Amino acid sequence: MIPIRNSLPFATLLLLLLLATAKARARPNEATGEASLYDEADNVINADTNTLRNHLATVPKGKLVQFINIFCGDCQRFAPTFKDVARDLYKWQRVLSIYAVDCAQEKNVQICRDFQVLKTPTLRYFPPVYTGNGTGIDIPTVKPNEIKDLLAGYLAKEMNWNLLYFDPLRSDSNAKTTIGDHKCPGQAAEYIALVLQPKGSNIGRDTIFELLPYPAVVVRLVDDAQIFANFGLTPQGQKLAILDLAGNVQALKAAQETSQAYAASIAEYLAQKGHTPVPPLPTTVAPKVRTVRNKEQQAILATVLRGGPAKIYRADLEQAIDKLLHIELPKADLIQGSNLTALRDIIAVLRHLNPLNNNGQELLTNLHGFLLPINRLTGSEFADLVKSTEKKLEGNVFKAKRYVGCIASRPFLRGFTCSLWTLFHYLTVAAAKPPYYLQAGSVLSAIHGFAKHFFGCRDCADHFLALAERKHIDRVTDHDAEILWLWEAHNEVNKRLAGDTTEDPKFPKIQFPSKKYCPACSNENSHWNRTEVLKYLKIIYDNKNLSPYGLPTTRGYP
Repeated sequence: MIPIRNSLPFATLLLLLLLATAKARARPNEATGEASLYDEADNVINADTNTLRNHLATVPKGKLVQFINIFCGDCQRFAPTFKDVARDLYKWQRVLSIYAVDCAQEKNVQICRDFQVLKTPTLRYFPPVYTGNGTGIDIPTVKPNEIKDLLAGYLAKEMNWNLLYFDPLRSDSNAKTTIGDHKCPGQAAEYIALVLQPKGSNIGRDTIFELLPYPAVVVRLVDDAQIFANFGLTPQGQKLAILDLAGNVQALKAAQETSQAYAASIAEYLAQKGHTPVPPLPTTVAPKVRTVRNKEQQAILATVLRGGPAKIYRADLEQAIDKLLHIELPKADLIQGSNLTALRDIIAVLRHLNPLNNNGQELLTNLHGFLLPINRLTGSEFADLVKSTEKKLEGNVFKAKRYVGCIASRPFLRGFTCSLWTLFHYLTVAAAKPPYYLQAGSVLSAIHGFAKHFFGCRDCADHFLALAERKHIDRVTDHDAEILWLWEAHNEVNKRLAGDTTEDPKFPKIQFPSKKYCPACSNENSHWNRTEVLKYLKIIYDNKNLSPYGLPTTRGYP
């Protein structure tokens, strides 16, 4: 321990440490100030548009970055696995840093667009020396062992980097020459482990990574057991040995022929010599993210949980459109061809059917007019267009700053995906009312184009596209059929996700409408009466049923 001179009394230091710890836990994501799936106790650093590039350019290690969307079901399901991987790789701290970037935050749209992250979760590896060119190397798996193996392969390519040695010993190497190789500036190792790595195996390479917490030892690979004879050992059956700087060599035995077992055997030897891991391996788990709500949010949750006649909240529709325009749609690097058509379609639908105030309607009208004659634009240009158009309008376009009907009882649940479904149902019902601004199927076509080209949640998009093909979304022939198609699709998704880890326990995913609120919609055998369901949906998602509750003014809009 480093001595502290002229220090404060110990009790005062302890109090300051406890306060700092409490402050850190209150803000699990220091980079963004918002709740995150990860915490530094998970060995994951939260980064954003303002910090990621600096980390990549200045940290002299390999970097593993996970790009996430906080609302993405796949990201939430993958989070426990990624935490396990990150905590396991804590022992690689000498050579690897791990980061997470939430692409669902508006401030991170730019960095996610720059790195061409269209779907999440996305894992990327960046080398120790990163000059800003390229978007990293994709890690195309979510299996822990495969992730570790790929990372080890990339890191090992940095030959002799960070005083690690991935080249095997020469055939004439012996104790004297090997010790000589390691008596160099910056080399503090007191022991040299010799590990047999047969051709086609990575057991020696992986043992190097397993022993990274032990700076007292370096590992040298032996590709021919006969080399052990140069160290005074019997080659027959020899796989593992350790050499000190005085030239003393000792054969070691491992419980199994695995890198973990080899490392354990070497670590046991080092422990007998008084060497322990540096830094100590973590034993605590990250604190759970707590739900922190103000009185207004508590009141909203209590009101929604009380139930009663179904209502649709303007705040949720507004939040969905807000995030579409400012986060999801601008993420594309280049918009042309089919994804430009998809962008035009979703903006056209919103232009005609949106529930926004006058400023919101003018914003969408201007965006629609701008997109019609152009052949291409970038996501950055679209984002600038949205912001510049908003700036010209008097007053705020988007007044909703929270979810109401889509509020969650725990962090990361419901929210944006819930508001999207609500918006899409509202749009199909609005399209079915005269005057008919859009042809039947236009809303579904726009939703399909959005899912295919823009939606950041890979799991959500892939499932919807497969469902659309199976249920022939392109064969919808009238507006009522459009309403019912989306209703059936939503119920199918609810059935698939019921009981999933992403389900909010206070808002279970049911087949809707429930018999409680629409007795005529289904019979005793739970067979749907589609005529009654259609009537119900047209009432619930009608503009007259929109509630301003949760908006900053009593009327919702001036």
